[in-house]
Amino acid sequence: MVPSDVHEAAIEHAYRLIEAAQGHNDPTAVDRAEREAVANDWTDVLLLLHMVRSLACAEDGVDDTEHVDAMVDGAVLLGDPALLALAVGQKALRCAGRRRTATTGESAAALLVRAVVLLDEADRTSPVVHRAAALIEVACVAHELGFWELALEYYELTERALAEPGERWAETMRRHGRVVSINSFDLALDWASCLVAIGEWDTAAARARTALALGDPTDADWQPGWVGEVRGMRHLLAAIAGEARTPAEGRIAALGGAIAAARAGDAALAAVLAEEAGDDVGIPLPSGTRLLRLCIAAKEPGTSRPAIRYGDELAVLRWNDRLDRMAGIRDAIAVERRRRDHEQLRRDLVVDELTGLANRRGYQAYLATLGDNRADDSAYAVMMIDVDHFKAVNDGFGHDVGDLVLARLGQILAVHVRQIDLAARLGGDEFVVILADVHTGVPAARAQQILDAVRSHPWGEVAPGLRVSVSIGVHHGSRRELPSLLSDADRSLYNAKHEGRGRVWAN
Repeated sequence: MVPSDVHEAAIEHAYRLIEAAQGHNDPTAVDRAEREAVANDWTDVLLLLHMVRSLACAEDGVDDTEHVDAMVDGAVLLGDPALLALAVGQKALRCAGRRRTATTGESAAALLVRAVVLLDEADRTSPVVHRAAALIEVACVAHELGFWELALEYYELTERALAEPGERWAETMRRHGRVVSINSFDLALDWASCLVAIGEWDTAAARARTALALGDPTDADWQPGWVGEVRGMRHLLAAIAGEARTPAEGRIAALGGAIAAARAGDAALAAVLAEEAGDDVGIPLPSGTRLLRLCIAAKEPGTSRPAIRYGDELAVLRWNDRLDRMAGIRDAIAVERRRRDHEQLRRDLVVDELTGLANRRGYQAYLATLGDNRADDSAYAVMMIDVDHFKAVNDGFGHDVGDLVLARLGQILAVHVRQIDLAARLGGDEFVVILADVHTGVPAARAQQILDAVRSHPWGEVAPGLRVSVSIGVHHGSRRELPSLLSDADRSLYNAKHEGRGRVWAN
């Protein structure tokens, strides 16, 4: 396999390990995959392997903070919004599971909002395999927090992503599809159970029937434990819907019978069966279904009417609180999206789209931040840079190649400036670099490094036969002399071009 194929195979293997971590974790395989990822510097694979370890920790009841934090750090390093949304979503899920609030750090709801907005950007830039994984993670967090409408929306978005054409990630996308299937049944059961608890049997039945209409998605490729979960949940959904139940045994059958008896109005039988089912029915149950079992068991004959009414009132209060929180999270997401849009607009105003450097407006804003402090004698230097015979590049190779030349030059300049410096495109092929707090001799040496980097760049990759050079004028002085430094550097650039181009002229 070519290197890119090997890398993609490692990503797919990592997603297989993620699936296996939820019940069939293989630490030896994870260690082996990690060694390969470290050897090849695959940060994305390492991120996914930290997710494997996080899931395994959750299965074992062990703190996974180290691995969740490593996921976030890796995603920030990569700059992939989908992987960052996945990492932030995993962090949110852990916060939600521990019922942590904003007083102990960033809340699960705040992290969810961040992940949602990150996914807006991921829709344009990230590989679909990571985007689908992040969509699932956001849906899981929304479900855990009781934002079921939002969870449903994100499972639907995942389905659309899974339906995108192409076989590049076919195996992993099928794995994602299995996760969506089982999680969708879990969501429907939780939602319908809470509707039953507040007496909304018809609405609950409609929700259950919608889920049942999807059919049984399990096949020979499914983990046996997941098959049992899906069939158990379908059995309970059928009881809520008042439909014929799929075969079940033991405690699941008892709970299904309890729900069916409650639906038929037989509180005595329902209570007996709910007690028989107990807390552990053999499969993980959503919190709404666990509470529903307790609600049914509590209504056994002889329970005082005030106690029953108290439980019913609490169920309604929980439901209304959920609706209020749902409205609040939508408002928070809308606010965050507006904030990100405004930030992007501000960046667009000061950043040159072609080169990624500051534009003329950004250059002026930088100068404005320096102010007019006459007492500041910090050393500054200005470079004025011009592409030699740029018109000939455009005429001989075309404007598309000319744009690529400017973009590559922007990349070169970005490498040669620090955070306290500025590199900007003023327009056309004219660039300026401002170096802050530099000593005598450094500006000319830096300019020569830029000149050499441009000269040695593989321009033939852009277009056969293409050669590019620049002329640079440099002037060095104090911060209070900056206005004159700019004009002096411009004159130095003229001298560099007059003396034959492809050179540095420094004061």
